[in-house]
Amino acid sequence: MKDIKRRSFLKGTAAVTTLPAVGITALAEGAPSATVIVVHGKDIAKMVEAGIAKLGGWGAFIKPGMKVAIKPNVAWNSTPEQGGNTHPEIVRACVLAAQAQGAAKIDLPENTCHDEKSTFATSGVEAALKGTKARLYRPDKKDYQEVEMPNGKIVKRAEVPKDILGCDCLINIPVAKHHSGATLTLSMKNWLGSVSNKDRRSWHRDGLHQCIADINTLIKPKLVVIDATRIMLTKGPQGPGELAHPDEIILSTDTVAADAYAATLFKKEPFDVPHIKIAHEMGIGCGDLKKIKVERIEV
Repeated sequence: MKDIKRRSFLKGTAAVTTLPAVGITALAEGAPSATVIVVHGKDIAKMVEAGIAKLGGWGAFIKPGMKVAIKPNVAWNSTPEQGGNTHPEIVRACVLAAQAQGAAKIDLPENTCHDEKSTFATSGVEAALKGTKARLYRPDKKDYQEVEMPNGKIVKRAEVPKDILGCDCLINIPVAKHHSGATLTLSMKNWLGSVSNKDRRSWHRDGLHQCIADINTLIKPKLVVIDATRIMLTKGPQGPGELAHPDEIILSTDTVAADAYAATLFKKEPFDVPHIKIAHEMGIGCGDLKKIKVERIEV
């Protein structure tokens, strides 16, 4: 995301920045357009490492001195076993890897739906980050930067945490679950936990699926790591709901492709989820399973 900041004019918290399109490309016909790594197992730390190794290792994403931003889903005051938040062991594995690569700064901004103190504690993420250099926090007004989205169809501007806009490496680590309004919440939907409450409320009212696609024309993670160790099948996003246990972690550099595969765990075709179809058609990534190479690893 740092390339966005370099080409922006940041003029204080109230400023509006016009951001050019980033990574919007037409999908090639015929050839595979994306790769998704699916790791199955029980040891979460080993699963993350095995998946990253298939993508070239952590050094392909994080260099010494980089500012790293990580976006888990830690929105709800629920335990790891309930499946409402990203599993704390996945969050810890990514943070420890960033430290080992020599990251200068590791930020985890999360605009929680419940009180952040109880949420961070009950989710297990706060404890998982003890002893690390990572900063898990709920953004305050001063932490946001308003930016414009020239490629958005509905969303033309949004307030996004400065740590996301200004990082060198952005990693998205959502949990896979049912969502009453968005059908599923996966990696693309996870950015609604980054934007301000004003934006989040209006997007849920006005064309949610298009709004999800729109924010993904702006925020471009280098890496997506979807927690599908347990998935919430009903009563999402808060739960508690019915759970299944695929025991999978899904990794990709293509956020749409990662979501397309994850949708199949819910017995859905990717385009049954409107924002996946919209994002594919907008060229944000590849949502067509016929054009996605899925590599499976057993740990």
